[in-house]
Amino acid sequence: MQHNINKGFTLIELLVVIVLLGIVTSFAVLSMGSGSAERKMEEEAKRLHALIRLVREESIIQAKEIAMEINKNEYSFLEYKDKKWIPLTNKIFHARSISDELEFSVETDTKTKIFKEKEPGPLRLYFLSSGEQSPFEMKVNVKDIPHPYYHLVGVFNGKLELKRINGYGL
Repeated sequence: MQHNINKGFTLIELLVVIVLLGIVTSFAVLSMGSGSAERKMEEEAKRLHALIRLVREESIIQAKEIAMEINKNEYSFLEYKDKKWIPLTNKIFHARSISDELEFSVETDTKTKIFKEKEPGPLRLYFLSSGEQSPFEMKVNVKDIPHPYYHLVGVFNGKLELKRINGYGL
């Protein structure tokens, strides 16, 4: 008497397990969301730092006068051409929206702006072909939470520094 007992899983059983794993994984990914506000703040601060460094280099190499225009909802880059400022539309320097979770404040020699609900207009930072730039201090934080925040400082000679300020002494 021979017993022919198959040991193993059927194709149907394997498919059911794979489908269940896929469903559980997709719920886990969806529950994580697109990320915390603090992570968005860090990403935006680092993006700004890199873009400003790049736009400064671009203005020197291409011998162009470039401005960064910041308002409550977005920031964009403009080029001075034919006696007027026109938006740059290439892949790197396109307009970018600011997350509703974040708050920007910018201080220059002449202006201080905190971009909240009722700000009357944009602020421009200038990057000149000579290598000079508008001196500025920019703060990026999560709305209504003062600490931690990122502090981006640009000096007249083109030096740019990004620091994370925790609020506990530094």
